[in-house]
Amino acid sequence: MDEYDYRISWVAPEYDHREHTADWYWAVGIVSVSLAVAFVIVSNTLLSIIILLGMGTLLAYAKHPPKNIEYEFSKKGIRAGKTLYPWETLDSFWILEGHSSANEERAPKLLLISKKTFVPHIVILLNELILEEVHQSLGHMLSEEPQMEPLHDRLMRVIGF
Repeated sequence: MDEYDYRISWVAPEYDHREHTADWYWAVGIVSVSLAVAFVIVSNTLLSIIILLGMGTLLAYAKHPPKNIEYEFSKKGIRAGKTLYPWETLDSFWILEGHSSANEERAPKLLLISKKTFVPHIVILLNELILEEVHQSLGHMLSEEPQMEPLHDRLMRVIGF
């Protein structure tokens, strides 16, 4: 690992962004208000407040486009913006190919398994142009193990985030 010195950098959005229609905002609002009312009826006011605050935050977050982040692979590790993930804290990687369909376009993603307890999965969007370079470079530093996209990412995509 020490003799391998490689540097790749690119800029990508921090997450896949979807444009939402007014109907989507209405649907999310109606579902969250309905849940909040249901929990008030069963005398769980605190959960109602948490649901309303959480959905309000998610709706505000969904409205804004993602920031572009500079990513870099180097001898030290993988840097995403100002956060550095040293090679010693990473266990394995897998690259999900991007695809386009009639209703969805997904960029390729780099999935990393971390040895850290609180950040077990790291998902980084890749650029099609550097996909092969990243794959070759990571092969020298980490083991390649098949992985699925984390459950929370799949759930958020299903509900439209």
